[in-house]
Amino acid sequence: MAAVALKGRVLNGLQGKGFGGGLVRRYSRRTEGGDQMTETQVPDEPVVDATRGSFKLTHVAEQNIERQAFILDVMASRPAVKTLKTWALRKLAPAVGETAVDVGSGTGEDVVAFAELVGPDGHAIGVEPSPGLRTEATRRSAGVQVEYVDGHAEALPFGDESVDVLRCERVLQHVDNPTAVVKEMTRVLRPGGRIALIDTDWATAIIHPADPDVLQRMVGYFLSESANPFSGRQLRGLLAEAGLEITGETASTWIEAQEGARQGFIAMMHLTAAQAGVITPAEADNFAQGLAEAADRGAFHMSLTMYAVSALKPRAV
Repeated sequence: MAAVALKGRVLNGLQGKGFGGGLVRRYSRRTEGGDQMTETQVPDEPVVDATRGSFKLTHVAEQNIERQAFILDVMASRPAVKTLKTWALRKLAPAVGETAVDVGSGTGEDVVAFAELVGPDGHAIGVEPSPGLRTEATRRSAGVQVEYVDGHAEALPFGDESVDVLRCERVLQHVDNPTAVVKEMTRVLRPGGRIALIDTDWATAIIHPADPDVLQRMVGYFLSESANPFSGRQLRGLLAEAGLEITGETASTWIEAQEGARQGFIAMMHLTAAQAGVITPAEADNFAQGLAEAADRGAFHMSLTMYAVSALKPRAV
């Protein structure tokens, strides 16, 4: 929306850090009366297959690496995301000499953070299926002792009980079988190993102002097309059911700035819904114009709650 930021190309439904639009261009058009509408932002090129819904992220092209990296950077800059990243790193507490893994590592920001803590005697590893994003991550972390490997969340390229610390951020919302993914993460954790999951619950999204009927149809469409839209509320249960001991949980609400009414997810949302036939082109125009005008008055609101849960793999008795 990586997500709303991406974590590289989505392969086997295992990739992504949320959806956040893309590099955008501005366009304006005039009403029948000749008045120019407020500018809005739309993607230069599609970054998702609109026929399947925005949340599945099945149509992310490798040639769009610059766009994907931009989206990840935008997402990482959001205060709500920063808060959860900091919380997770504190709960994981990577130590010198340990092996720390980020599943869905994107541009490598969190792998670099691991490297600073595990030191030269440790291993900081990012698992990322997108060759382009692995290349970008390698470029960004030049001079830092890190490693980026090809892999998927359902089949991690590590032996049993070989990882001390593992994080996974905004990936499970794109996974059809999160239970299997968390079990796989548990497999690679050493006894005493720590894990932190961060994800979104899209049912918490609030957009105002909007026609209630139009908004209900749009949201219903996106939720029905999503692989796992309620991932945030599932995190604690997934970890507990995998036999892990919960060590902490928290939440952070993303409140979009007024300019968000014209860009990113909001801009893509009405266009995708109209393309899918969920709303009419006129309803899409009215939705976009209404939010833009609200933003001009300082009255636009969009919020979304993200959750984080940490856990420990019990040591053998």
